[in-house]
Amino acid sequence: MNIMVTHTNKPSLLIVEDEHYLRELYVDIFAHDGFEVDSAEDGNEAYSKMKSNEYDLVLLDIILPGMDGMQVLDKLVREKSVKLDNIVLLTNLSQDLVIAKALDYGVRGYLIKSDYTPDQLLNEVKSFLNNNHA
Repeated sequence: MNIMVTHTNKPSLLIVEDEHYLRELYVDIFAHDGFEVDSAEDGNEAYSKMKSNEYDLVLLDIILPGMDGMQVLDKLVREKSVKLDNIVLLTNLSQDLVIAKALDYGVRGYLIKSDYTPDQLLNEVKSFLNNNHA
């Protein structure tokens, strides 16, 4: 497995979001706060990046063009090639069954995008990262 090479101790983050404005906003906020940020706009790109890089945390939107977030998780689970405990689902939907299935797979948690301002999202991500290294 290739590892995303960073020359700093910055946490690495993959943001998977198909809405251009939100993706760019999230990238800017996290980069400004000192994260190494990568992004993907669809499930196929996300899957490829998750297979070839190692991230401290992945924010994975559920509804994506091509392969949706759950299909990405299904594929990763079948292959057993990528750990899922560094993935946090991003969604605007309260899809209890989908979220429950993802949590059963071992994802770290989920965030409903509309419930958080960008600054609050930043704080939630930091909390997930702190819990990962506790």
